[in-house]
Amino acid sequence: MDHLNEKSGLPHGILRIRSHLASLKPAERRVAEYILDNINEVIHLSITKFSDDAGVSEATVVKFCQRIGYSGYQELKIVLAQSSEQNKGEHIYGEIEPNDDLETIINKIFQLYDQSLNNTKKILQNGSVEVGIKMILNARRICFWGFGASGIVAEDAELKFKRIDYIAEALTDNHRQKTVGALLIKEDLVIAISDSGRTKELIESLVVAKKTGAKIIAITSSLGSPVTKLADVVLLTSSKETPFRGSALASRMAQLAVIDVLFLGVAAAKYDKTLEVLSKTRLAVQESKLQ
Repeated sequence: MDHLNEKSGLPHGILRIRSHLASLKPAERRVAEYILDNINEVIHLSITKFSDDAGVSEATVVKFCQRIGYSGYQELKIVLAQSSEQNKGEHIYGEIEPNDDLETIINKIFQLYDQSLNNTKKILQNGSVEVGIKMILNARRICFWGFGASGIVAEDAELKFKRIDYIAEALTDNHRQKTVGALLIKEDLVIAISDSGRTKELIESLVVAKKTGAKIIAITSSLGSPVTKLADVVLLTSSKETPFRGSALASRMAQLAVIDVLFLGVAAAKYDKTLEVLSKTRLAVQESKLQ
């Protein structure tokens, strides 16, 4: 499993911290939250001063740094210094407020999308994507599993891959996932889509699929979550939601972008075949369009 330990990921320390938040122990989470609230100050603090201000031990600070993939506090400070300039101006518009007019809402939502896509691009690792594309190319069939907004992304993925002649199926119901999952074989692939990585029903289904030897790709923004522990490959997204969390605005855009990367990567690997089958499917639906 890929846990984002490549050195190429080091300049994106802030994004990495956010991706670990949900899986941290309480004391480590205090370290993370203190850093995110005081990024510019932290890069100038000694570990003793930092631990005093955050209300944790120096050992906890070191353990936190190592948990998210750095050798220690000094390396973390270097990474934060490198990334702090890149993150200035990230919250130009801030959160959606009750009295926002339509123009402000439009500006905020598109900035939210821009942040989500740009941050996902920074944190998504080429090596993991390449492995994921190879897994799809070698798969007998592909199952896209998700719930809620992630389920909608799964359905979009099914349509895309069916159009290039893959046996693909989106399942957004726990019982159907388990039923199909129990009959998978080692040549099959499950792509699990979950922003939190903690959806109970999805985890239950993945446990069933794992027993068959089927491969699993997880698309999530939460490293260390239960879904990532079941996955063979993790494709990490970055999405900071508005207070309207149930609408899954940013996470859905990031997930769709990762699906599109996988789709185009597979299509490029089978370029001539892809053009042939896309032409056939385009002709098949052409009659449904008004002339």
